[in-house]
Formats: sequence, C-alpha cells, structure tokens
Amino acid sequence: MRKRLFAALLTVMVVSSLWGCSSKPVNEPEPATQEGTEDAETQETETEASGEKIVIHLMSQTPRSGQGTEGFATGFYNMLDQWCEEHPEVEVNLEDMDQTSYQTKINSVCAAGDIPDIFMLKGSWATTFIDNGWVSDLNTGLDADPAWRDGYIENAFEAVTREEKIYGIPTQSMATGLVYYNSQMWADMGYETFPETWEELLEATEKFKAAGISTFVLGNKPNWPAESCWISTLGDRYTGADWTQSILEGTGAKFTDQEFIDALTLFKELNDKGAFNADINSIDDKEEDTVYFNGKAASIVSGTWFIPIIETTAPEEIKNATKLALLPAVPGGTDQQNTISGGPAWFLSVGSSVPEEKKELVMDLVKTLTGKEQADITASMGNLTAWADPTYDESKVSPLYTEYNQLMKEAKTVRIYDACMSGSVIETMNVGLQSLLAGEKTPEELANEIQMEQELLQ
Repeated sequence: MRKRLFAALLTVMVVSSLWGCSSKPVNEPEPATQEGTEDAETQETETEASGEKIVIHLMSQTPRSGQGTEGFATGFYNMLDQWCEEHPEVEVNLEDMDQTSYQTKINSVCAAGDIPDIFMLKGSWATTFIDNGWVSDLNTGLDADPAWRDGYIENAFEAVTREEKIYGIPTQSMATGLVYYNSQMWADMGYETFPETWEELLEATEKFKAAGISTFVLGNKPNWPAESCWISTLGDRYTGADWTQSILEGTGAKFTDQEFIDALTLFKELNDKGAFNADINSIDDKEEDTVYFNGKAASIVSGTWFIPIIETTAPEEIKNATKLALLPAVPGGTDQQNTISGGPAWFLSVGSSVPEEKKELVMDLVKTLTGKEQADITASMGNLTAWADPTYDESKVSPLYTEYNQLMKEAKTVRIYDACMSGSVIETMNVGLQSLLAGEKTPEELANEIQMEQELLQ
C-alpha cells in the first residue's frame, strides 16, 4: 500500500531519549530558550495543583504547520483553537509532529506509562493498545450524543472495537479498492455504466481484448497492489467480515477455507482471461497510472490517493472521462456485495490514565475535534473524511471527490488486509500473489502457504 497507509503493527519500543514531553500550550508562542524547561508531566501536575488551569495533554501525528493548506490539519486545528477560546479555564499542551516521529514516540511514552490524555491511534495498533490498557472505551460519551455517534460512514469504528467497546473516534477515511474507469472507452464498447455483475465484466474483457486494450492495468511489481486493492475486497465478497475478524483473533477461520480459495481463483481466472496487462509484475504502482493516462487500459483499481493524482496529472480528456465504481458482484459470494476495502486508518483516542475530574472536558474536546464541523472544513478543502455526509462547496473540489462521497453512501467498507493482518502473513500473501498471477502457483498452494505462516503466529 502507498505511504498513505501503514501496513503492519508497530513494535512497541521504549526510546529513553523521547520520554520527556516537549509540550506547549495552544496559542502560546515557543519560548526563546529551552533552559530550565520541565517535562510536560511535571508542568501539568504543578499547574493543576495550583488551581490555575486544567491541563489536557494532546499528541497529534498531523503537524500544525499544515493548518490553512491541508484539509484535515485545517479542520482539526481550527476546531482546537475554537475550543480553547471557549474554554479559558483549560490549557491544552499540544505535541504535534510528523507521522514517522509520532509512531515511535507514542509507543514509547505509552509503554513508559506517560500516556497522553488525547492522542492519535492507528487502527492496526488497536489490539496492542487495548490489551496493554492504554486507551479508554468511549461508549458512554458516544451514546450520550447519537448524532455524533451515528454520523460516520458504515463500519467506521470496526478497527477500534473490541467486545462492543469503542476505543477511538475516526478522523479520516480512505478506500483501496475503487474502480476508476474511462467512461468514454466503456461507452465505445457499449457500456453506459461500469458492469454490476461478474459475467458482464468478463464479456467486456473479451471485447477490450479483441481491441488490443487491457480492461484493467495493474502494476504489481511492489507486490502490495494485488492484495491491497483487489484481494482485500474480493476476499470479503466471499468470506464476509466475520471470517476476517476470526483470522485476526485466531478463533477458527483459515486461509485454506474454500471461501478464500474461491476469491483467489476468481482473481486468477480474471487474469487468465486477459483482463490485465501482460507485464503485471514488471511495472509498479506509478507506472500503472501512466498506462491508464495513455489510454492503453480502460480501468484501474486503486485507492483514494489516486483522486488528486488524476486531478493534477491526468490529460484533460482522461480526467473528464474518468468515473468511479465498485467492483462487480462476484458469483457465489455472500449476500453483501456492495463492499469495498477501506475505512478510517487513524482515530482519536483517550488515554486510560485521564482522571475522573477531567473526563467530561476531554470527551468534549474529542467530540469537537472529530465532529461534523471539523469534517465540513476538511471536506471543503478536498480531503476525505470519515463523516458520512459532510457539507462543502462542490464547485471548489474535484468532481471525483464529490462522486466518491456519493458512492460511499451506498457502499460498505471492509478491512484492508495489509492494514490489519500480521506483516509476515501479508508478505507471504503479497509475494504469493505475484506467483499466482505469473501462473507459478495454484490458488490452493498459495492458500496453504499463507495459512502455514498464520499458524506460526499462534
């Protein structure tokens, strides 16, 4: 998956040089010197003891420097500033940094017991943070405001829910299995819309093949696109979400189950029928974009990151002709066929050590930072949100962005495999899919290899 999405659960590291916090109050300038600066924990203790202000420690993986230029950063920090103005009795000590630095620091400070009051949680970390007792369940706060709780896309809380308890609020969302298709090329073949059935897709493949055009372009040289953009969706169409959860929990489901083998078989047959480019394992995910832009492929299955790429890079005629769709329903699949791999990747969580007297204020701030007003600001700048129906001026964003928001109202997001499964299992799957597409492995052989790797974890 592209850099916008992180695949594996990060190993919890304690890095002693990062234990001290370098927090600063919101709306207060940086001090001229760092001499005599106490760490955030000491500052908060002394401030609260004096009765001057209630201190909330907030850690974010989105730099404040993006406020005004980047959608989510603008929405997040505009709402933070507004909340602070409305709560002069509170001092928010903010630590903002880039994602790379954040991923190391949040794990280290939590492992050291210095858990922030509010912090960003990656969905793939949820099990570790919940099992270690670093996060609080948020059901009470969410249930107190149903409009807030129910305002998100379907399954928005799935990655951070355990035993019906919710441990994070989604901040942004994405999809990895979107079909981008050249509507003009499909119309030329007699299709006014993208096929809704697999049979119709195979019929179209024969027509495109006869015309010397690939139905889809896939650049699987880096090995993640086949799994992240295709198998995560096709797999769920056959197995259903409960199977994926069972794989994650190790409670019975296996990669050798016939349903998963059926998904691999369907994908292989699509390739065998000539739906993809011949150099599928020789070009990468950037080169596949070029093939689509050159009109040598009628479609591309990619992630939401492709929307701004089309807007800024595609030739005008390609940009104007590109529309969005879901992959067609698969034969013999589950009753739920309007699915697409995706969903929120980052969540705002509340630390487990927040004292009782601060909880109401902390939850109010979390609601402000994740609610509709924040989502509307984010959407107005063309950034994807986890909110189901953001309000924004459609004339100021890419038409594909608006089309995506409309499409997702009818779609159900399902887990992206490389955002939730073990890194070693995903690597076995990704490399094996290259062999499957090259005709070097059968679906059954690949399923056995993945399951063997899965069993090493148990």
